[in-house]
Amino acid sequence: MRSFILSLFMVFTVSAYAQEERDTLLKRCPIFILDTVTNNNFFIEARPATLKVYRVKGDLTVVVEQREQMFTLFFGIKKLKSTKYKISTTPNGKSEIGAKYSFHAGDQVSYVNVSSGFVEVLFDKEKEVWLIKVNGLIANYVERTISYYKVKGDLAIK
Repeated sequence: MRSFILSLFMVFTVSAYAQEERDTLLKRCPIFILDTVTNNNFFIEARPATLKVYRVKGDLTVVVEQREQMFTLFFGIKKLKSTKYKISTTPNGKSEIGAKYSFHAGDQVSYVNVSSGFVEVLFDKEKEVWLIKVNGLIANYVERTISYYKVKGDLAIK
């Protein structure tokens, strides 16, 4: 009896609908981090990037990685909904998410939080993919100066 209930439970958990955990190699990088003064892009659009979708403690995480830098979106939910999420440095609900830009040079690793902005999520029924549009701002404090960077991106995940 116990094994029957366990096998029945396994069948229902396997068939549950959620975003697929996967790695995808993209021909062009979908993320742009632009310096507001020089308009320099830190992610090179012409180079390939890896799109990773996985879960951390059950919550959905989306990462775009190119060489020694990453852009990460931390959704505080298990599956996506068609809505507009606010980017916050300390997300505290289902309507807010966290976003970070991280990079490493040599042995040192650094990260910068995206301080404000929005992430719009839509489901395309024809292609059966989730479209994620990122629009945010990074404020980087170094000693006595503040540098601002625009964050833009268009992602498509299954």
